[in-house]
Amino acid sequence: MASTVWRGYVTFGLISIPIRLFRAARPERVSLRRLYRGEAVPSETPARGQPLEESTEPGAVTDLAPVQQVSVWKGTDEVVPKQSMVKGYEYGKDRFVAIEPEELKSLAPKTSTSMEIEEFVKLEDIDPVYFETSYYVNPEEAGEKAYGLLYRAMSSTGLAAVAQFAMHTREHVIVLRPGRRGILGHTMFYESEVRADEEYKAVTTSVSEKELKLAETLIHSLAGPFEPTRYRDTYRERLEALLEKKVQGQPVEVQEKVHKPAEVVDIADALRKSLANLKKPPAVEKVVRKSAKQSEPPAKRTSRGAGGK
Repeated sequence: MASTVWRGYVTFGLISIPIRLFRAARPERVSLRRLYRGEAVPSETPARGQPLEESTEPGAVTDLAPVQQVSVWKGTDEVVPKQSMVKGYEYGKDRFVAIEPEELKSLAPKTSTSMEIEEFVKLEDIDPVYFETSYYVNPEEAGEKAYGLLYRAMSSTGLAAVAQFAMHTREHVIVLRPGRRGILGHTMFYESEVRADEEYKAVTTSVSEKELKLAETLIHSLAGPFEPTRYRDTYRERLEALLEKKVQGQPVEVQEKVHKPAEVVDIADALRKSLANLKKPPAVEKVVRKSAKQSEPPAKRTSRGAGGK
């Protein structure tokens, strides 16, 4: 089971529900380290316990070893001792003020044990750009009934709860909403953190009604229920396959991708061609139908042909 990231109470009026928060999702990444690669030297099988070696040519290996980053004085190669480093803020060109660890610690909020619901809102009124991290909200055994009540009440009203709490020395706003089976929580960015002024303003004055209708038709043709299993991290899969080959000492082929610039086309014509392509049956279906027809018993095909005369 996933580890608990927060434990406390969500308060709903005079009702307190003991809960735990678990991360609902996390990114999957292949961990790559920075390594030092020495010069290639003729060698046979590397000695047991030596660093991982990568072949550069037949009979030659390259020593690989992990490296670490260090801080140096700006403009020099002199390493700065860790005990001499302090956090600070640049308030002007090359003008800094230091902030001591004790000062930062005194400002940081302590992790709270209370998550007080302040209001209920329509979920569609919240722009998804505000959502930060998703959590599963699980009740403790003593709070299962009150948890179920809150879940059913939000499901029936179609409203989501907005609450505030402190976790990991940071204050959070969290939205609690009913999911398919239980309550989910989404911590949110503050309004000051969302760069709303950088959102591009679309210019629609040059769009004709004909182009709009074609675009709407294309959208409806591609519409369907969201199926997350259809989408995969193909980059990670290719990277894992490449690493597997390198670990096993298999050759790796590097294929350069050629990016062609997009051609300038007539939008209406491009939309019509896109719709025409959607109406054509997929090539795989043609192959299946053709194979099925060829696999029919001869007698069946003869009987059908005779019946049609």
